[in-house]
Amino acid sequence: MEKFDVAVVGAGLAGVMAAHAAASAGLQVLLVERGDAPGTKTVSGGLLYSHGLAKAFPEFWREDPAPVERAISRNVVSFLTPRAAASIDYFDASLAEPPYNSFSVLRSRLDPWLAAKAEAAGATAVYGMKVDGLVRENGRVCGIRAGGDDVRADVVVIAEGVNALAARAAGLQADPAPEHVGVGVKQVIGLPPGEVERRFQLTGIEGTQITTIGFPSGVEGGAFVYTNRDSLSIGLIVNLRSLVARKVRMTDLLEEFKQHPLVARWLDGGTLLEYSGCFVGEGGYDARPPLFGDGYLVAGSAAGLFLNTGFTLRGMDFALESGRIAGEVAADAVRAKSTDAAFLARYRDRLAASFVLRQLRTYRRYPSFFSNARLYAEYPEILTSLLHRAYFVDGSDKPHLRALLRESYRGKASLLTLGRDLWQAMRTL
Repeated sequence: MEKFDVAVVGAGLAGVMAAHAAASAGLQVLLVERGDAPGTKTVSGGLLYSHGLAKAFPEFWREDPAPVERAISRNVVSFLTPRAAASIDYFDASLAEPPYNSFSVLRSRLDPWLAAKAEAAGATAVYGMKVDGLVRENGRVCGIRAGGDDVRADVVVIAEGVNALAARAAGLQADPAPEHVGVGVKQVIGLPPGEVERRFQLTGIEGTQITTIGFPSGVEGGAFVYTNRDSLSIGLIVNLRSLVARKVRMTDLLEEFKQHPLVARWLDGGTLLEYSGCFVGEGGYDARPPLFGDGYLVAGSAAGLFLNTGFTLRGMDFALESGRIAGEVAADAVRAKSTDAAFLARYRDRLAASFVLRQLRTYRRYPSFFSNARLYAEYPEILTSLLHRAYFVDGSDKPHLRALLRESYRGKASLLTLGRDLWQAMRTL
């Protein structure tokens, strides 16, 4: 029976970073991924806040080939109705200068690059193999079961994504509530050379990221568009409970979004390069599963580490940081020959001191705020209706802006409701 110091389940960003950190500490590390190669089973919108990766690999963007697409200098949040959009549009040239704030990425490029770093550090990677379960003795995790064989490990890092099949099969996690799960679907649309720059008015490696609320069909969720070098990443994240309640299909919602007058012009003449789907944990700070136990740690999406503030979608930098900390704590535990829950609790403590749990704690109300149906139906209508009235001129007397505002929200929401929702937004975001 094979034996490793650390076994890592899943070669996403959290798993690979955990493997890299543990291997860099001189441990024998096994990294197991069910996909045939890193990134083949990974789905992500594609926006990476660079600080997390830069901790381990300073100036990673200078490597040839670079594992990133474009440095985001323009950030847009849009409220959509079927034929209109009201947007907050923020451009900042400094964001597209070293050390860079964020990059658009394609996981089919980023993940293999990062996995190669872990292997270079000494990790043994096995791809195309599903982990069927965790080996447990006397209530303690002591290895993994894969390919019909048991592999022993002093510490197992579970980084298998939101589904966390092995962790749930072992009874370490319960199935999440539908309201705490998002369904994501994504396409990568290729465009002719130079078209991304022309359509989004970009220069050099500048990029644009757009998130939208309120369309299609008023479902609880949002859409995104990220510019890559010669392609666009486009997709939706919709709450599972809302999706079931409205009896709609993700494929139909995505096509509806792609045909919006604002979006269609960006995609015109494009070629479908990738199509993928996934689940996203949306429960926030209060819905996290156990992060550790005797012989195991949980990192990345498997630990529910995802945050949506409306302005930012943060999952990848949380995965990188939690994976790095998990790998370091696992290494400390193996060297100390103390891999029980009491020692591995250091992982929770370090996460609590890091930006990961601090940010989730700060925004712990975000799940309840984004479950407000008015955010996706009434408010986009109010905003676009107000702006239409303000900009449309036909020669008639135009009322004062206060009257235009009243006309826009009349029948959609009361002043009391508007004030209450505004107060909740201020407390949440």
